[in-house]
Amino acid sequence: MSAKKEQLHVTVYTPQHRIRGMLHLVQNSRLSDILNTESVSRDFLPITGASITDLRNDVTVQAPFISVNKKMIELVVEERDPAEQG
Repeated sequence: MSAKKEQLHVTVYTPQHRIRGMLHLVQNSRLSDILNTESVSRDFLPITGASITDLRNDVTVQAPFISVNKKMIELVVEERDPAEQG
């Protein structure tokens, strides 16, 4: 049985990358919950539809799925859903 998931549009900053995509959360959890949980099984954030920009040379690559090590994250910004923007 799999847990229901919610998705958030996010931009994640690491020292060398800007990552935009969909962060997957367990239903009824908050972004702060997943960032503050200390557990070996939750050391990484799953992001789909990722656009990864190297901040050193501004090169961007696309990936259908990435897993970001939480220890490398400097900043996470929840973005507005593009479907809701008018």
